[in-house]
Amino acid sequence: MHGDDTRLLLKGKSIRLNIAIQKMTSMLAEVLVVVKVSQGPGSATTHMFPIQLPIANEDDFNEAESLLKNESVRQKMIARLALVGGTNSENLIRRMLATALTNALACRYNWAGKKDKRCSSKKPFKETAIQDCMFAAARQFDRKLTHNDFSETVKKWLRYAPEREGGIPRNTSETNTCETSASPT
Repeated sequence: MHGDDTRLLLKGKSIRLNIAIQKMTSMLAEVLVVVKVSQGPGSATTHMFPIQLPIANEDDFNEAESLLKNESVRQKMIARLALVGGTNSENLIRRMLATALTNALACRYNWAGKKDKRCSSKKPFKETAIQDCMFAAARQFDRKLTHNDFSETVKKWLRYAPEREGGIPRNTSETNTCETSASPT
């Protein structure tokens, strides 16, 4: 009987090990796809990534949005954002946002683009190509990530952009900290 128990135990461990190897192989394949997309044909020094991150002003943001209409640039942006990494989905999303946007620019956006009590009006981030790239990159990291979970993390990050920019902490003043901190220099 002792031999049968040992064989069953070894068989169970072998199955778990094979499953782990399959998962790692799948993850490695995804990483290789990201690397291949980011390197692409002729990507060495002749074709630099056309979007400078972090994006610091409205003009650069609008230019990035128009560049992201090109599928090749879009795939490179997704690959670039996916390389940021994180400890979990929420951490990854916050790190992608910080990589892509300055706090001064983030002050000008909220998720839906509605008026904000601290600023005259904000633009909708949910309708941007950059947001689409971030969600695609986050889904590469966590296939179970829902758009709702993604949007909640983005909303929170955008909400606190004025504080990170050095503005007055929330609920202490109705002053428009976004207008002063986001003006071009």
